[in-house]
Amino acid sequence: MKGVIDDKVRELRELIATAIDRLHDLTETIGHSGLSATIIDLKDRIEEPFMFVIVGEVKAGKSSFINALLETETDICKVAPSPMTDTIQQILYGETAREEIINPYLKRLFQPVEILKEIAIVDTPGTNTIISHHQEITERFIPGADLIVFIFEAKNPYRQSSWEFFDFIHEDWRKKIIFILQQKDLLPENDLAINMEGVQKQAKEKGIANPIVFAVSAKQEQEGLIQQSGYLPLRSYIHEKVTGGKAPVLKLESTVGTALSIAYKIKDGIDIRQKQYETDIVFREDIRARLTSRPPSLMTR
Repeated sequence: MKGVIDDKVRELRELIATAIDRLHDLTETIGHSGLSATIIDLKDRIEEPFMFVIVGEVKAGKSSFINALLETETDICKVAPSPMTDTIQQILYGETAREEIINPYLKRLFQPVEILKEIAIVDTPGTNTIISHHQEITERFIPGADLIVFIFEAKNPYRQSSWEFFDFIHEDWRKKIIFILQQKDLLPENDLAINMEGVQKQAKEKGIANPIVFAVSAKQEQEGLIQQSGYLPLRSYIHEKVTGGKAPVLKLESTVGTALSIAYKIKDGIDIRQKQYETDIVFREDIRARLTSRPPSLMTR
């Protein structure tokens, strides 16, 4: 049965790749270089695992969150009091641990962690980073994401830069998003509940019908406080919604959704150009009519 499913996934992948090629040809024809680059990235990632993209502010606890989620004996992502992530880190499955530098702003970390056979994790710089290229590079990764994991500092999940970045993700790409309040151990239960409700309320106001919010403590998880850390319900969600053989098909569904978003952007661009063209024709006809309607004496002077 698994072989039949694998064959079907390969067949669907080839069909989708062909459609993406045609979409790329269209962007080249109309000269839309930005979308053209996005489509190339999308096709390049079609055979990669289901991709979690971790976003959030500097010091929100993204790296600690990833380390606890992957349950490794050593930290995969560096953690320090000052911001450490100055590049995008793509974490993938590998038989042995190794690091591959792709360019100054992107590196791949290969780890022999079981869950990475089904998903890849992308650790991004903070949304409020002071280094200008970080957000631009992070935004380039968003179209290829299959699930956005938005990390907030549990004590203050209302910072403007985080929600501005959320607006970009949601309005431009309509990606699936889950919200994580990290460092929940630093808050009393009542305050944590208030902040979880606050995130749900804000997400609903911004167009998410049923926001999914988890509160976790990477510190408690790594200390072995499994029942208190909040990771159990998060892991159950990932298993129910993503892993267990579902990831390859979900990856293709996500890719199709992104391709459709790009197609709509192309259509909007063409519609704007069409309206500009029609307005230009009306303007020219108006000028021509004004010139031809002048009295002969004026035309010959």
